[in-house]
Amino acid sequence: MQEADENEIIESETIDLHDIALLLNYERASSEPRFRNSKLREVATHEFDFRGVMIKTPLWTAHKGTKDGFVRSPLARDITQLAPSRLETIYWQARGHDGCFKSVAILQYFLDLYAINPLLRIRLANGREYVTSSSPTSLSIVEYDLLVVKHLTLAVVLPDNQTYITGSSDQPRFRHAVVSFESYPYNGDNETILDMASMQFGETGRGPGRKGKSTFVLESLGDYEKRLLTVASGFEKAKVSSRITPDPNQANEAWMWKVAKKAKERWEKRGEHHWCGHCGRPLANGPGLKRCSRCRQAYYCDEEHQKMAWSSHHKSWCRPA
Repeated sequence: MQEADENEIIESETIDLHDIALLLNYERASSEPRFRNSKLREVATHEFDFRGVMIKTPLWTAHKGTKDGFVRSPLARDITQLAPSRLETIYWQARGHDGCFKSVAILQYFLDLYAINPLLRIRLANGREYVTSSSPTSLSIVEYDLLVVKHLTLAVVLPDNQTYITGSSDQPRFRHAVVSFESYPYNGDNETILDMASMQFGETGRGPGRKGKSTFVLESLGDYEKRLLTVASGFEKAKVSSRITPDPNQANEAWMWKVAKKAKERWEKRGEHHWCGHCGRPLANGPGLKRCSRCRQAYYCDEEHQKMAWSSHHKSWCRPA
């Protein structure tokens, strides 16, 4: 806590990092300017010929590993043959492109909205919990160079054929940014990584652990760096800093601040307006509202999201009401 004057003591608010990541990720992905008003039209894993929509790119043809290609347009086609979990992966996979620096910046702006640096409650899927400061002494931005990303994702947005590529056999280094948190006080072995753009690498990006179903990663540094070896052939820690440089595109900056403010507004109204504990989507109050019958504190879009949240995080923190 911080002393404001002789007569007033101001205490730092404690916020839950997992819940904040849910809100930030939902607001970022759902309002992503590049994909706004577009719907999934086609999916390919081999030949990049989408029923007459041929997108010519040598990176797709030359890539030696696995690959996914998506076409999005204002008009959707019938994709009912895809399982809901596959559609969810595609959603986050496309919107995760170039999302790591944006995600880090949005978290940074979210914390900037507090007059006093809030404390962060960090709850991991293995049941470990600690509280740390959100000040630069306990939080850092880590940039990794991923050496030859194994999976290629290519998303095309019609009608302008805007193309976004993540990973390529021809791209030896791929820069990826995450946020690192240390315990408070630091004791040398409590570094935790938050990666809100992990799903740009597809199913491999679900966290935590190998069987996690979350749409982002919050796990120990050791587990995270093991994960990176499933994403790429190798990695190097390229840079550590305290802040992300502002985006020179003023429209992007304004959008990221808007996302941060929206997430903070939702967090402050958490007692009145609930969200899905798996994807962060706002939920309408009423008799149909689905929540955990055991703790009665977690809410979900549907049974599928409840199951995914249980295996990824909630089972370690659910307590009988």
